[in-house]
Amino acid sequence: MPKTAAQKSELSDRSSRPDATVRIGLIGAGAIGRTHIETIAAAAGVELAGIADPFDAAAELATRAGTRHHRSPQDLFDIERPDAVIIATPNELHVPQALEALSRGIPVLVEKPVATTFAEAQELVAASAETGVPVLVGHHRRHHPATARAKEIIASGELGRIAAVSATYFLSKPDDYFDTPWHRTVGTGGAFLINLIHEIDLLRHLVGEIVAVSAMSSSAVRGLDVEDTGALAFSFEGGALGSLVVSDTAAGPWSWDLTAGDSPRFPAHGVESHRIGGVAASLTIPTLEVWRHDGAPNWTTPLHAHRHAVEPTSPYVRQLAHFVDVVAGRAEPLVSAHEGARNLAVMEAVAEAAHSGRTVTVPE
Repeated sequence: MPKTAAQKSELSDRSSRPDATVRIGLIGAGAIGRTHIETIAAAAGVELAGIADPFDAAAELATRAGTRHHRSPQDLFDIERPDAVIIATPNELHVPQALEALSRGIPVLVEKPVATTFAEAQELVAASAETGVPVLVGHHRRHHPATARAKEIIASGELGRIAAVSATYFLSKPDDYFDTPWHRTVGTGGAFLINLIHEIDLLRHLVGEIVAVSAMSSSAVRGLDVEDTGALAFSFEGGALGSLVVSDTAAGPWSWDLTAGDSPRFPAHGVESHRIGGVAASLTIPTLEVWRHDGAPNWTTPLHAHRHAVEPTSPYVRQLAHFVDVVAGRAEPLVSAHEGARNLAVMEAVAEAAHSGRTVTVPE
């Protein structure tokens, strides 16, 4: 359905007062929720307009943050009337809570994955289109300055035609991470849905649409119902091929989280986690080294690296600033509900490929 008069009025009012403080409510006060609280607290022009979370610990957190605690999203919406909302709850709650916000004309930043299934994500895509209320999906890597620079380098043609891509995601999650039930539950947890979806989004953003996947998965180390390790092969629409190994039980620094420095929760080791191979040169990410031969590419001649510099800025800070622009009507979401749904389409193809042992075409 089209926007109601009330929704049009609220969105128009926000866009007409760009210098006014934007009041953002938060649903979910877990680890990523706390990151959003800290980011809002340090930002100008925004304030935290309440926290909705059913657990008592959230009440203490709200007090420390100087805001009010609510047991339900409905109370947050009814009492605080926020300009926008961030949804950082377990995955299965993302779409129901986002739909409630959209029905009230409230723009949404929803953490990844946008939904638990592609079909469910499509509900949110349709609701955003029908109401005219924007949805931004929290794939924060797109806001990292290294990602923006990598996108520019690839688009410039400096690498030539992209032929191959490789990526690694190794890190060791402690056992108590899996004390949280949804982290170990099929459909909400596992290395694929929690971590791999970030890789899918980044590769789609930089290289193009993924059209087919092959995959294997294993839970041999932890023995949980969800995978701890997976190996994947991709085919991109431009003809490039890619590979990715993901494991949340492999000790090593070769993952975005442990090299990009985008969260104070994790140490940054300054090594690459992704390699984009072009016929003229190759690029490492997030270290932004471009490797090329002396003269024409030839495996018998030396290669030399040039490192591109970027100003270190928190992607969460950049994401929040972008969200404020989206709320004010000054920007379209960098990662829309549609983009989030496309990531899930790839994820479902990965799951099917891992289960069947076949190469699976990603549905359009």
